[in-house]
Amino acid sequence: MTANSSQSVSPPVGRRRFLLVVDSDVEKLFHTATLLQRFQYNIWTAQSAAEALEMASVAVPALIVMAQFLDDLPGLELIQQLQRNKRLRTVPLVVLTQKTDPANEQDCLFAGALTCFSMPVQLEAFYRVVQVAVEPMPRMNLRINTKLSVTVGDQTVQCVEGECASVLSEYGLYVRTLDPYSLNAKLPVQINLAGKVIAADTVVIYSHQAGDDPEDEPGMGLQFTEISREDQKRIRLFIRDEITRDIDGEL
Repeated sequence: MTANSSQSVSPPVGRRRFLLVVDSDVEKLFHTATLLQRFQYNIWTAQSAAEALEMASVAVPALIVMAQFLDDLPGLELIQQLQRNKRLRTVPLVVLTQKTDPANEQDCLFAGALTCFSMPVQLEAFYRVVQVAVEPMPRMNLRINTKLSVTVGDQTVQCVEGECASVLSEYGLYVRTLDPYSLNAKLPVQINLAGKVIAADTVVIYSHQAGDDPEDEPGMGLQFTEISREDQKRIRLFIRDEITRDIDGEL
């Protein structure tokens, strides 16, 4: 399902978990859903409270992110309906508001919302809240799926035959390769990032061999042990730009 599709579609039963975004403003719905997709979540959307309740009755979402005001029902009343439903009362709720209103936010929290965010949302704070609400081992820092050429030790991984730096955060990366180094190996890396070369020292903190687990791609997780603040900032800004591409300033 694409981020902007919502009507007359129900989430498949038995597949991986999903987050539900509810907003009667189609543009804002698309922007929020796109942002969450770039946080690497499976997203379903609804444009009304009725549609959201129908969808959640088919498959329980891991998190509901909802606008404060909906065309068919105030967000506060939707929270109350969700809280009265035995299957849905434990689903975490995040409310998006158009402006900071302490009294209204307090009402939402009292009704059962996990937290409220005034729009535009602060990216890192929003990511952390979603992680804490959904993940058993939440991450506190943004990361992205990517495809970057990288030199690790004496190996140059040039994005051929599926090999590349496939995940990037400001604290490390995952290198997809059939020849991972051993655990705790200390390796220099060079990352080609938007035309600039980022140099850092790393240590292998985990690795997967081909065939270890069908759900794990072969490769190794590298944690930065030495990197300049300037290069770390470049990585952080690159990640932000990738996540907010075409939607920055709209949320």
